[in-house]
Amino acid sequence: MKQIELGEITDFNWIEEGAKMALNSNLICLTKEEFEKDDYSPLQWFGTNVIQKIATNGKTEICPLFGKQIKSIDDYCCQLCRAIPWGFEIGRNDHAIYDVLLNFETEPENRVFIWYDCQTLMKENRALFSEIFERMIVAGYLNSIGEATHNYKVNQKNIFMFRETQLDELTEMINKAYYTPKISLNEKFYMNHNFEILEIK
Repeated sequence: MKQIELGEITDFNWIEEGAKMALNSNLICLTKEEFEKDDYSPLQWFGTNVIQKIATNGKTEICPLFGKQIKSIDDYCCQLCRAIPWGFEIGRNDHAIYDVLLNFETEPENRVFIWYDCQTLMKENRALFSEIFERMIVAGYLNSIGEATHNYKVNQKNIFMFRETQLDELTEMINKAYYTPKISLNEKFYMNHNFEILEIK
């Protein structure tokens, strides 16, 4: 687990590092309660500045999900449909979620989902959170290697932000081999995916 200590806004080292990692791997971001204050959250500060840096570099679609309002599959789908360009409501099931996460209407060079306060849904319904987590990871991987469709490729990554969460609560999801189909090869197999795990303070 890497530790990132946030400096002043004029110190761009951690912003550059965070932006680079966010475009190269899925990020699991944690912080300790002792670093949280009434008027300051290191996770919010990190996420905001990293996303702004990525956005100013261009060619990237930013898709924020606000986790304090996500306590059910309906809440997640509602936000998902508004975070990514999608013209209509979707069904409330895992297949419909895949359809949106594998979106190819806008075809940006990069796409980054940032899910703030992931712990809200995880504590409310861990099974549902694990299912959505899997969909986001696998869809991102398939889009990134051009296996979601036969002619579309986008570097798609996820940033998961957890407050009041210990790493051992996430170990099973991070280490799990997920079912990951390859459409062009008509293959079905399970594989582990890469994560950068960060403690933000």
